[in-house]
Amino acid sequence: MIGANLFRTFANKSKTDAHAQAAQMISAISQLSLANSAEFTTSDLRSGASFDNFKANWGRKFSIGQFDSNVDCSYDHNANKGGLKDVKLSGNLVDGSGDDLNVGYEVTRRFAGDAGTDVKLTASTHGTRFGVDLNSEDQLKEVSAQRSVNVGDQTLDVSPSFLVKAQTARLKLASAFGKDRVNAQVDYGVEDKSATFEVGYQRDLDNGRSLSATLTPADKNMEVELVDNKFEDGATWTATASVPLEDAKDGAKLSLKRVWAW
Repeated sequence: MIGANLFRTFANKSKTDAHAQAAQMISAISQLSLANSAEFTTSDLRSGASFDNFKANWGRKFSIGQFDSNVDCSYDHNANKGGLKDVKLSGNLVDGSGDDLNVGYEVTRRFAGDAGTDVKLTASTHGTRFGVDLNSEDQLKEVSAQRSVNVGDQTLDVSPSFLVKAQTARLKLASAFGKDRVNAQVDYGVEDKSATFEVGYQRDLDNGRSLSATLTPADKNMEVELVDNKFEDGATWTATASVPLEDAKDGAKLSLKRVWAW
């Protein structure tokens, strides 16, 4: 009789503990935030403005136990009119701050075009960030590193990487000068010994506006963007001019983009 009572007491306690653990797990998987945005773009205004594309992004941030994660979904009318473009899950496997090790992941499932899965792993420690990109088609896609270094009074962002399938070494450099920021990218083909580059400039204007220009000599093209966050409350407008260097007068194209949160 005593043994039976002890068994029933233990069984009831086990059920209570199990329910408590389940409740804790459910409360741990809680929604923390919601971020949604949408955008539309026009075709070339010089040829008559019309709708060109519509995109939307929505995501949720949640936690499972001690791990914070994000789920982001994106829609692209031109890429996949009848469904999602992709779904991305991201977060940290190891949370670290300062010089401590931080390990992050990003898994993206693509549904449009060449459907497949992309995986990006990053590790940051002592001011240096390392990255590995993989996908279901090419396996290892890219390896990279990023670090900010001081050159005199300037801080220079240095990002070397290697594109495995293209057999291309890439170097990105960027630095800020007050309201101005300049950047450059150099690609070197290991097999054909070719080199291409592009340079960019951005300036912070007053009243929530910025102006940027990117020159790509290999394509003989320059792109200029004006971004305005104050033109309309709750929305960002971007005017983009694509100017071919050999036919700037007749070949230039101008388009608009509106991005807003919802």
